Amino acid sequence: MDNKEKYKYARAFVVLLAALITMILNMKYKRDLMQSLLILLAVIVIFYVISSSAVYLIDKIANMSAKKVIVEEQEASGDEEPVEDAAEDN
Repeated sequence: MDNKEKYKYARAFVVLLAALITMILNMKYKRDLMQSLLILLAVIVIFYVISSSAVYLIDKIANMSAKKVIVEEQEASGDEEPVEDAAEDN
């Protein structure tokens, strides 16, 4: 399964959850409609940027670990064993 398929709905989930919490708090504090909508718009934009960055970083980290596994498999199947330096372990 492709990583983009895995995290396809993560951005929407984060934004909608933040919007739901914002609307509940706006109703609790009895804010005006216009003020409530402006706050909601700001929350949606901010959390869209945050969730987009998070999905990008998660995808990047997942790709790095996948590449590392492939490299380790190639090294293990090769004739020559990789030389490990003791300084790398610390």
